[in-house]
Amino acid sequence: MGGNHNLSGEWDGTFAYPDVPEAGPVTPFLARLSEAGGVLSGSVIEPHEFAEGTAEATISGTRIGKAVHFAKTYHGAGWEYRQTVLYYGTLNDDGTRIAGEWRIDHWRGPFEMTRDPPPAVEVSVSEEAEAGV
Repeated sequence: MGGNHNLSGEWDGTFAYPDVPEAGPVTPFLARLSEAGGVLSGSVIEPHEFAEGTAEATISGTRIGKAVHFAKTYHGAGWEYRQTVLYYGTLNDDGTRIAGEWRIDHWRGPFEMTRDPPPAVEVSVSEEAEAGV
């Protein structure tokens, strides 16, 4: 059923670098996604690895069933963030987790994004009566 979930909304995430001395720390991020017809767009904000403050990026990509692919392009964060990062992930069955791998040149690492499940829809007895149930 995971293919039926719309990805629009806020996602908390982390990405990690390869286990090498020059790599950065595990980095948290907040993604705001919008999905329409399998096309993804959105934004990301995360701690700036090389300066005070945050780095901001835009996301563009696609979702086909459970497969989620997107590119993250930074804006105004400095030369260290000049390259687009590609993400390849899989959506879980309840639509609350995307996990996979990011890639940039020869660098690769894991990422994970999570969100709260949507609230359960409650139907009152009077609404059922109006609907003829």
